Amino acid sequence: MTKIRVGIVDDERLFIQGMRMILEQDEDLTVSFEAENGLELLEKLAEDENLADVVLLDLAMPLLDGVDTLLKIISLSIPIKVIILTSHYNDSMIVKLLDEGASGFLAKNEHPDIVIQTIKGVHRKGFFINDHIMQLIRDRRLLAKRKLVDIDLTHREIEILKLICKEYTNKEIADSLKISSRTVEGHRKSILEKIDCKNTAGMVIYAIEHKLYDVHISPFN
Repeated sequence: MTKIRVGIVDDERLFIQGMRMILEQDEDLTVSFEAENGLELLEKLAEDENLADVVLLDLAMPLLDGVDTLLKIISLSIPIKVIILTSHYNDSMIVKLLDEGASGFLAKNEHPDIVIQTIKGVHRKGFFINDHIMQLIRDRRLLAKRKLVDIDLTHREIEILKLICKEYTNKEIADSLKISSRTVEGHRKSILEKIDCKNTAGMVIYAIEHKLYDVHISPFN
């Protein structure tokens, strides 16, 4: 089985070393590179944008912080999933970065088992949303802080969007709907373009906010 390649980007060397030890104890994970700031990360990705499957990206770093680094990765369409590391949960920042393209969040004092679970979830599904973030999404919908725009999704696209929310992979969606994985991928791209979001996490947020998926039935744990 091919291991999930993880990059660690943090300005604290001791944290990087500790995280590497945790991750490489799991037989499914390997640390493919380390970087001490966003600028160093982007330089590495410029040489090889397939350097890792998932990146753990600290928010507070010198030279180029996590926010600007994420925005740059998304703008360059680099095929890598980003999990934000943070010492302090800031609710408005979490929602903003999910909108901008982050695939998940981890507190820097999180339990190692949750770290591994999150990485595997992001790699498999493209997102990982814990209970705290799920509540933020639900609160934003209920408070209607932003105008929700109805997009003309086809019946098939809505079917696929709901299955994505249930954590189905492309192959599982294809098997369920009796279509090809290639067709599923085409629909996913169409949904992303129509609702103008960056990744799978954005699709899930859209589905929850537009009541296409029941937030009371959480599949994210």
